[in-house]
Amino acid sequence: MPQDVDFRIPLPRRQSPDHRRAEADQLAWPRSLGLITTEAAAARHLRGAYADLAARFYPHTTGTHLDLGVDLMSWFFLFDDLFDGPRGEDPEETRRLTDAVAAALDGPLPDTAPPIAHGFADIWRRSCTGMSPSWRARSARHWRNYFTGYVDEATSRFLDTPYDCAAQYLAVRRQTIGVQPTVDMAESAGRFEVPQRVFDSAVLSAMLQIAVDVNLMFNDIASLEKEEARGERNNLVLILQREHGWPRARSIAHLRDEVHARLSQYLLLETCLPKVCDIYDLDAGEREAVERYRCDAVRTVIRGSYDWHRSSGRYDAEFAAAAGAQGYLEELGSSR
Repeated sequence: MPQDVDFRIPLPRRQSPDHRRAEADQLAWPRSLGLITTEAAAARHLRGAYADLAARFYPHTTGTHLDLGVDLMSWFFLFDDLFDGPRGEDPEETRRLTDAVAAALDGPLPDTAPPIAHGFADIWRRSCTGMSPSWRARSARHWRNYFTGYVDEATSRFLDTPYDCAAQYLAVRRQTIGVQPTVDMAESAGRFEVPQRVFDSAVLSAMLQIAVDVNLMFNDIASLEKEEARGERNNLVLILQREHGWPRARSIAHLRDEVHARLSQYLLLETCLPKVCDIYDLDAGEREAVERYRCDAVRTVIRGSYDWHRSSGRYDAEFAAAAGAQGYLEELGSSR
């Protein structure tokens, strides 16, 4: 994210006390599954600082619980990079890969499934351990929406019909930004769970929606130059320029204002949580889970995303040009 775009996030910066150990160990999991096999791929992966992102998203975790978050972040970006090339412009090819990965939500994968699918299967298995059937169903629903969003984006590129309306784009981008399963993981990694009846309440739903929107605005600003260089037109900054005829600076300023408005609304929603707990007649343990969801899931995914976007090397020009990356990433999406 450009350093001159300061959003002044009114939430505290946090990081897991175990972050240095996690950063040192972060390549072990992707290497063990064949998701990283060369030194060039490893160097490129480290530039992304995904362990740092996980330590900010899940500052309440350490040890194996933090490792689960680190592995999820590693997987997210390895998967997302698979669609930067021709596959991301072919909806049928995109659907084949996303279906192969999503199959892990329904049971064991065949040995012939691509490495990226086996990586997801491992994360899904570990995240479900100790979680209730309702949490599993909710998280699986969020994952299916995430995968479907990739097909929708590929269809737009294939038909050469970029989104010219921010509202239309947001409907798709809210899925592929991956915030919902990221927030779900905060519960699994932190060993707590929000009761489903409260999770579906208007207040918690609105809080999560704000986290989603703020994240995608951060991401689209940070990735603007990288995406524009490869001909991507589905970026919120570019869409606002087309939709309103605004110069780039005004489009970015508009997004900054949108973030501020959403965060003001978010802080107001937080003050409603005690009343929500009363309405749903939550017991002490359930109230604690709602408080942890506020502090250790939604707040951290907002603030953590902002801090990471400002420090990660993922959006540097050198990242996209790292040697050997694309051929290797294509391999990750191929069947064994």
